[in-house]
Amino acid sequence: MFEQIITLFCAESFFASAVTNIDVLAGVVDKYLSGMSNVRIASYLLMLLAFVVFLFLVIVIYVKSIIAFLKLDKSSGTKNKRLKKNALKNETDDDEDDDDGNELQQELELEELRQKQIRDQQRELQRQEKRRQEMLKQQELARQKEEEEKKAKQTKENEANQAKEAGIDFDWKKGKTAEQEQTSLDIMAGEVLHYQQSNKTLPELIGLIIDMIARKVDDLKIAQTVMYRNQGKISEDEILQTIAEVKNFLALAAQGKFNDIRRGTNLPDDATAILHLSEGDATYALALMENLMDAKIETASAMTNGARKDQIFQETSGMACTFGTLSALTDTRLATGAFELAIELHPQNVNAWNRAADMYNKAGSYNQAMKTYQHVLEIADEEINAEQVANADKMLSRFYYEQGNNLQAAKLYNASKVYYDSLGINRRLDRQELEIIDIIEQRQKQDIQQTIATILSSQDLQYGYAL
Repeated sequence: MFEQIITLFCAESFFASAVTNIDVLAGVVDKYLSGMSNVRIASYLLMLLAFVVFLFLVIVIYVKSIIAFLKLDKSSGTKNKRLKKNALKNETDDDEDDDDGNELQQELELEELRQKQIRDQQRELQRQEKRRQEMLKQQELARQKEEEEKKAKQTKENEANQAKEAGIDFDWKKGKTAEQEQTSLDIMAGEVLHYQQSNKTLPELIGLIIDMIARKVDDLKIAQTVMYRNQGKISEDEILQTIAEVKNFLALAAQGKFNDIRRGTNLPDDATAILHLSEGDATYALALMENLMDAKIETASAMTNGARKDQIFQETSGMACTFGTLSALTDTRLATGAFELAIELHPQNVNAWNRAADMYNKAGSYNQAMKTYQHVLEIADEEINAEQVANADKMLSRFYYEQGNNLQAAKLYNASKVYYDSLGINRRLDRQELEIIDIIEQRQKQDIQQTIATILSSQDLQYGYAL
């Protein structure tokens, strides 16, 4: 309202009206004073009036300048507010730009991570393809080797057919058909023997094993001899297992365990079975073992549950391991069935689990083999089953090495190597030992009948099964 009053006084119409009124007032005053005698007094009054008017005008101008200043200050404040608002808006826009930049950076990082995952998957697929190609190559080599050995095995197969025609067969065999045998994995560096005198397969060395058992040679010395003659291409565990199970079979024959089951059948006698076994043909020995196992299982099945029944099953489980190891010389599938039967008869048979894993590995079932070896380590006693633990450590180390876990592979391999080094199975034979072995091999076939007679009359051979 104050501004409205000031504006009213500052308007041009107001000044014009004031001037007119002043003129009228001056005329009235002049007329009034014209009759006065004292002119001097009248002039004073006019001067006073003019001063009052001048003072009034000065006040009006001063008030008007104040109003103008107030308007200018208000306009400046509004402008500053507008500038602040614009600045705030610019800062908000800058923050939004920063957020957009962060989101873009995150998208770039996610894209880079996706690309890395794709590259890793591609590399993994390449590694799997490489392993598959290597497996196919090994299988092809095994097929070629099998073709090369067919002619050499023709005579033995004829003998086996003759035995079948005579009524010797297996009831619970697991598909006894021709199977692609895979060669054992190469022994790791530092473990291979370098003798060049011979390179015989394990079936070809059974006769030498039997001869040395008859001569009461220590099992470890027999194992060293087999490693020497085989050039280290068979694992330590397979050699030790084969020697132990051949010895178990000879002990069963020496103690007359096959006499009762042979009555009323056309099963071969013990001497014939040992003779064929010495030539690498385990058919007759397996026939005797299979019938003995069947008799044991039948006896135990007729019994009520108890300690005696469990004991018979446990013993038969050990016999199944003997059967499996002998059949593994020529038929991996039949051997696998035997070891699985041993596990079924006695689930805590660590040796059966260990040998079943070996067969899975030979058959190319690597994942199943790895799981079975791990189970061996879970149930085994490291002192009682030191041999089985060492074999499981060694085989698992190869699986871990192929998977790229070199640290775990080295740890397991070193553990197994400590055990085998403690046995000395990989020790080089001296000159005198080599000469003795050569003499035994030269007279092996010539003395085989005397060797068999010595075995069957032996009272020292005892069978035993590692459980």
